[in-house]
Amino acid sequence: MDIASYYTKAKQLWDETNAVGSLPQCDCSKCECDVNEKLHKYSEERKLIQFLMGLNSSYTATRGNIPMMTPFPTMSQAYSLLVQEERQRQVKNEAHFLNENASLSASTQR
Repeated sequence: MDIASYYTKAKQLWDETNAVGSLPQCDCSKCECDVNEKLHKYSEERKLIQFLMGLNSSYTATRGNIPMMTPFPTMSQAYSLLVQEERQRQVKNEAHFLNENASLSASTQR
């Protein structure tokens, strides 16, 4: 599964989970501790870790590097990095394929 398809599937599952029940929210008017912001940040970080852990083994290096970034990356930042890596792999594979074809055609022209 490519990164975009995998992310779409994960997002659907998160949306379904949120529809059933979400984290509690503080609704008092005196709150000074920013608990709602902290809970949202915790939830987003948890989703990012879940997303990274579900990647296939070819993304092991990136999966290990993203959580070490400071500040902790958002889901969109991690998604962008993964899509960029996926595109680089595609270009590399296409270049390798073209090189093999060129060497085959060179050897058949003798």
